[in-house]
Amino acid sequence: MSKPPPNDALAELSEVLGADNVKTLVHTFLRDFPVSIRELASGDRQSRHRCAHSMKSNARLMGAHELSHRMAQLEERFGSPTGADLSPEEIAGLKAQFEAVAKPLREFVGE
Repeated sequence: MSKPPPNDALAELSEVLGADNVKTLVHTFLRDFPVSIRELASGDRQSRHRCAHSMKSNARLMGAHELSHRMAQLEERFGSPTGADLSPEEIAGLKAQFEAVAKPLREFVGE
């Protein structure tokens, strides 16, 4: 018996796309989000801005609204020419926040 989606956003998405397709999206999110966190710490401001925008949308799609909100703040910050870079503490905080979100997602997809 498969596990139900861990939140309303994924449950609704499953109704539209089917559970298997949603599980594929979740696998992709779990694989790509940590890579994107590393990309936020390097590269030029414009690429970090685009990366934060994409991460914001992906987190929202997964039903991770607090993480999406945090990425929106970073998107805004990187969109400003005077916005500060990420500190090592902020990167560690993002990783921790992702891990909290990832746990029920991993259970959902059987990882």
